[in-house]
Amino acid sequence: MQLDRYVRANACIVYHEDLPDPEYPYVKCSIYGVPKTNELFVRMSNGKVSFVAMAPSPVGYPLMADRIFGLDVADHAVAFGLADKLWEQNRTVLIARQGH
Repeated sequence: MQLDRYVRANACIVYHEDLPDPEYPYVKCSIYGVPKTNELFVRMSNGKVSFVAMAPSPVGYPLMADRIFGLDVADHAVAFGLADKLWEQNRTVLIARQGH
């Protein structure tokens, strides 16, 4: 998976890692930025299965490499929009906690 390669290579910024869902705390959301490609990645996981979505960052300046201390407002909107879509598309599988 492309995101896993970026994470292993330390080629991404971790904006949020393992944010728990308020209702299903075992469902976690992580948000990453990849400065080289100016892309945002969102991963939702229940510990057994993961779903990933990607979108280009709408922010061209400042460069993502200079945004290491937090998400820009526009990036925030895109990333949490991706998280909402992942949740809507995969909620049944995510809350099932396969193997638990």
